[in-house]
Amino acid sequence: MGDQVYRLKDGEEIPVEPAGDMAALGWLPGVWVKYSALPLTFSHAFATVELSDGTGVLAGFVITGPPHVQPVILLSDMWTTDQRQRPRGDTHADFGPADAGGSYELDENLQLQRVGTRVVTMVIPPTGFHKFYVFEEEDLAERTVPGSGAALVYTPGNRLYVSNRGRLTSEMESIAHPWTGYVVCRYGSDYEGNYVIAVAAMG
Repeated sequence: MGDQVYRLKDGEEIPVEPAGDMAALGWLPGVWVKYSALPLTFSHAFATVELSDGTGVLAGFVITGPPHVQPVILLSDMWTTDQRQRPRGDTHADFGPADAGGSYELDENLQLQRVGTRVVTMVIPPTGFHKFYVFEEEDLAERTVPGSGAALVYTPGNRLYVSNRGRLTSEMESIAHPWTGYVVCRYGSDYEGNYVIAVAAMG
C-alpha cells in the first residue's frame, strides 16, 4: 500500500491528520494537501490537512496511506504490486480509529478487521528527493472531456505543479496554480509502472 511514492532522499517531514473530505473519501500516498481549519483530534499531529486542488498554499504531500477496507492480502501478496491500489484503484479506507498510535476495528465476532492510524507523514516542499508513481498522465482537458486533450510530457528540468486532483503534474492548470519548487529529475517506467522522480530546484 505504500508503493505510490518512494523516499529516495529524506526531506523535511511533519506528522499531520487528514480531515474533511480527505478523511471521508480516502487518499493515496503522494497526493498534495493544504492546511485545514478543522481542529486536531489526535495530539500526535501538528496540523490537520485537506486534499489540495493545486491552488493557494501547498502545504506538502503525504507519503503514508490509509488502511484499506478490504484486507490487503485479498488485493495483492508480498511479491507483487497491486495495480488496484494505484490511482484507478480502491482507496476506501478505515477512518474511525480511536488511538493515533495503534487503531483497530473488530467485527461482530471480535475478529480484527482493520488496523491503521489517522496521523500520517507529510513532506514539506521543496525538500527531499522522491519517486512518484501517482501523478497526472493526461492534461486537465483530457481528464475533463476524454478526447479533447492530450497526454502530458515530463522532461527533465521542467517545473512540476499540483493538479486539481492533488497530484503532481507538468501542466500549470491556471494562473492560480503555484509552482511546487520541484522539477523533473527523471521520467520513466519500471516493473511497478510509470514514475516521475522529483527533485527540489535551486534558485
